[in-house]
Amino acid sequence: MGQFLGACEREAMSRSLVEVRTPEFKFDKREAFLRETKKFPCLRRIPELNKLADTVVASWYLEPSNISCRKWHRIPLGRSIGLAMINPKSNKLESELQIVEGRNLSIEGISFSHQTPIYSREVAVTFDLKKSVKEFLVVRLAWSRFSENQTFQSGGRFLYQTKQKVA
Repeated sequence: MGQFLGACEREAMSRSLVEVRTPEFKFDKREAFLRETKKFPCLRRIPELNKLADTVVASWYLEPSNISCRKWHRIPLGRSIGLAMINPKSNKLESELQIVEGRNLSIEGISFSHQTPIYSREVAVTFDLKKSVKEFLVVRLAWSRFSENQTFQSGGRFLYQTKQKVA
């Protein structure tokens, strides 16, 4: 009986020491958002991403967590964006701006629906459809598929940001 009481006292004592020594975990999501978007400042102006940075988000993934490498959640992006082919060597746009429909967006990448196939691995997307000088995010496409509703869907990771004048 004495051994049992001694073990309980030691356990209670060690638990209280752990609680005292463990620093409080504080995570400022807004600060992390600003740090993570330093490379892509145009993302800071997107209201959907700002909402993501200011709210608590929970998700249940279908795939195991060791397969998913996303640090940030994806959010639905149900609006039009501009898409153009870009020359990776000169960083100049090689095609006219076409309007595509955004699907999902995160701090690290985007997915969108489009009517015609894309034959390039790198494309430029913009959210500034009304401006003459647009900020583009260059995306390295990681996947593309033909969907049931007869459109293409593609997505990838942001590489860098660039400004281009579009006629």
